[in-house]
Amino acid sequence: MWSPGRDAKLSNVQEHRRYARVAATWSVTVRTGDRLLHLQTVNLSAHGVKVGLDAALPPVGTSAHLRLEPPDAPPMDVEAIVWRADDDGSAFFFVGTSYAE
Repeated sequence: MWSPGRDAKLSNVQEHRRYARVAATWSVTVRTGDRLLHLQTVNLSAHGVKVGLDAALPPVGTSAHLRLEPPDAPPMDVEAIVWRADDDGSAFFFVGTSYAE
């Protein structure tokens, strides 16, 4: 049964993430060990990125090198770790960045 109080509470649920994310579809190359995957980002924040997958990535905690290619800026190389594996992709936490020359 519908209840205005219950529905009002559901509509006021706040995001519990520490850092805001924005939707972004950028090309990204993911290198883990000797594997090289050419993928697309789903969203990103100042501290991480989620990529859509067409292949399984290594387990959570694995080191990775990402080359992000924003449409209006030079490519950016990022050291990261696989932070989370979801059904629609994997999240990476950045541990170091540098801009390509």
